Amino acid sequence: MLSLILSILFSIGHLDTIRIEAHDSTPLYMTVYTPPGYTQDTVCPVLYLLHGIHGNQYSWEQKAQVCELADSLILSHQIRPLVIVMPLCVVHDSTYATHIPSYGRCMGDYLRHTKKGEFEAYFPEIEEYVEQNYCVYPYAIAGLSAGGRQAAMISKNGRYAMVGLFSPVLTNDQLPEDSIGCYYWIRGGGGDIFFPRARKANRYLNREQIPHNFRRTKGGHNWNVWRRYLEDFLLFAFRI
Repeated sequence: MLSLILSILFSIGHLDTIRIEAHDSTPLYMTVYTPPGYTQDTVCPVLYLLHGIHGNQYSWEQKAQVCELADSLILSHQIRPLVIVMPLCVVHDSTYATHIPSYGRCMGDYLRHTKKGEFEAYFPEIEEYVEQNYCVYPYAIAGLSAGGRQAAMISKNGRYAMVGLFSPVLTNDQLPEDSIGCYYWIRGGGGDIFFPRARKANRYLNREQIPHNFRRTKGGHNWNVWRRYLEDFLLFAFRI
């Protein structure tokens, strides 16, 4: 019986829910997926996975079943074991950590607060916590919609080898002016109202000769599309 229990426990990943305090006592929230069989001695690449305007640190798991997806790809030996960090990308209002407001309210908060880069300013403290408490090395960052904008801004520090932009809402000034070692993976649905932004980013990266992979897909601006993008990105960035 014990061996059966252990085999079950070590065949699935684990999700931690974490709250830390920044240097100014601002609460920072995240969920952290660790792969099957993970121990403190296991060295893994880390993927920071950012949500969009209408989301929080639970959205990727609730809407896209990240743990199940990652477990399946790891156990079938399609990708390397990895740690996935899904932070709350809103820092001005901690109620988002337990309750996502209406879309209209979220949009207003984004325009007044999040768009100004408040989350990006605190992101190094999230990185520091993760690297002190998990045996990981920085490798990839990805985000959907407005989270794609945040991922693009953060990636300009050159720490990440892979950057996933899923239906990104961004402008050229949020992308690097020249190659800094990142490889950008961009997807946008032909039925997505923000697809022109993704296409414009592709043209800019082509012009600047920055390494990237761009593709137009079917679908719109929704979780069915983003879950598919996540699976494709994991297979691209972490394939064995």
